[in-house]
Amino acid sequence: MLKRLFLLLVVITLILLFSGMIQKEPMKTDEFIHVEIKGSIKKPGIYRMKLGDNIEDLFKLSEPTAIADLSSFSLKSRLYNDQLIVIPERQSKMKISINSADLEQLCSLPGIGQKTAQKIIDYRNKVGSFLSLEDIKNVSGIGKVKYERIKELITL
Repeated sequence: MLKRLFLLLVVITLILLFSGMIQKEPMKTDEFIHVEIKGSIKKPGIYRMKLGDNIEDLFKLSEPTAIADLSSFSLKSRLYNDQLIVIPERQSKMKISINSADLEQLCSLPGIGQKTAQKIIDYRNKVGSFLSLEDIKNVSGIGKVKYERIKELITL
């Protein structure tokens, strides 16, 4: 009797399965996508993002620089798999004030890293405002070559 009941259950299950009455679990599509970002950002690379994430989510991870031009991006635009995003630099002629710029702004100058930027700020705090652009050469780590690279990009 038990064998017949078991056999009956198997047959009913097979009939329901093939007739479509029992639905299989839907196949899951990839819940993650991969997006590459490069250009004027601090952390370029390929990011694994959630399906449905937007450009704002990616910017939080990759950290655009102070001179990044984000004006052509809609922060709510959804990302898609294998997307490439290139962040351009601002093309404005805005110069960086060596008397008031913060660490991040100073780091955006060519050849100026965090250590040198901090030395500029420390010099400013100790000695006072720079009186001429060339006074920046008094900061340890900034010589003639580095000054020539940045002189057109800085102001008092």
